[in-house]
Amino acid sequence: MARPHMRLGMLLVLLMFMAGCIYSSTPEWGTGDGQVHVKIDGDSAEIKSKMGQGFDETLSVVGCGESQMKITGMLISSEVYSEHPDLDNVESAMGAAVIIHTMTWSSAESVEEGKAGRISLKDWSSPLNPSEAVGSKLSDNENDWEVIGIVPGSENIAEGLNVLQHWHQPIELTGYVLDGNGLASVSEENCKLDGQGHGMVITNIKTEQGVVSLDGEHDDEYSLGDTDIFGGWTFILFFLIFGVGGGVGLFIVSTMIIRQGAKATAEALLGREGFAKAIQMKKDLKQSKKDGLESAADRSARQKKAAGPPPKKKSKEEDVAISGFSLDSVLSSGDSDDGPKTFGGGNSVVVTSEAKEMQSSQPVVSSMPEISNSPMPSAGVVSSQPEPAKREHFSSSMSRTATQPTQDASPTKASQPVKRRAVKKRAAKTAAPEPEPEPVVENKRASIADDEEFSDFSF
Repeated sequence: MARPHMRLGMLLVLLMFMAGCIYSSTPEWGTGDGQVHVKIDGDSAEIKSKMGQGFDETLSVVGCGESQMKITGMLISSEVYSEHPDLDNVESAMGAAVIIHTMTWSSAESVEEGKAGRISLKDWSSPLNPSEAVGSKLSDNENDWEVIGIVPGSENIAEGLNVLQHWHQPIELTGYVLDGNGLASVSEENCKLDGQGHGMVITNIKTEQGVVSLDGEHDDEYSLGDTDIFGGWTFILFFLIFGVGGGVGLFIVSTMIIRQGAKATAEALLGREGFAKAIQMKKDLKQSKKDGLESAADRSARQKKAAGPPPKKKSKEEDVAISGFSLDSVLSSGDSDDGPKTFGGGNSVVVTSEAKEMQSSQPVVSSMPEISNSPMPSAGVVSSQPEPAKREHFSSSMSRTATQPTQDASPTKASQPVKRRAVKKRAAKTAAPEPEPEPVVENKRASIADDEEFSDFSF
């Protein structure tokens, strides 16, 4: 936030110094577009203007006897023009217009500040006919206030019309009064203007700010940007030397003070010995850079540049590979028997290919009897004698079936012996010891099948 405030402050200071250089644009001298040109020849003046819709005429001019007319008084208000887009008469050649309270020079100088006449104007597009916003001071002071439209008599007069923008100062206009074309007349007896709205070809302007002469060679010649004491160029040089130079000097001094304070703080924190080592290290670093040694940061940057840009990250939409899983093999298997199958009609028990292999290694039952309500025999027991039937709960049988995948899915009758095919093959060969019966795996898991009250579900 400090920088914007600093810039704003510098801008305001610059505007204060340039306040005398901000003025309205004055008319250009010449015969081209947007320009005005006047040539005085005795009692006439050839006026050419393209500041408006175009004007080129020779008008008669009137002075005071053999000399020029002089209008002296207090400058109340003024307007400077650079163009007149809606005018095609002599007013289009007027580069400025003033309202003067006629009086002597000394009387104008003696008027107290704030006591001079004031007027509020609504429109002044026509140099000779200003329109008031409030009241009718022009008509009430017709004998004392003069409205004069100024036609510059030379290029220097056209460029110096900004002197009229300093209001409430003594002023003296010298020149010739335009005669005819509806302009106000001049009394030849006492060289006074009759009425308001006079046009004049001005050859000299005198004010407290300076003089604007016909050729620009007056000793007190006014120039845009002049000051009371120094003048224009002297003030610019003064500003450059003391303004810019003083700012640069203050910056250097403040930088030195800040560095001195930082040095004192570092010496207090590190101690004299540590501070001396830090200074020596800084010198060594500078010397190493001069000798061409490469620092760690520069070396790391060079390696990164040599390695090239980093690899692009994989898109999140890419498929994630799962180890041990092939989607193509699963889709190509189709409806083959190698896939897992459900046991029975439910989805709780699944018979996989490994279970089928284990089942094929077990003895195959010679016949597939019908399913009955009798309990299933114990797994892994080979006997030729029927065992007494024991009524059990159906959950116990199912649990044994789930824990013993070697048994066949269909239960057999208790009266028929369970024989193995492998035993028959071995019997056909040389005498070999009979296989030992597999131990019976007792189901130690608690079950409600032991309760006789829930053993019979034959209903």
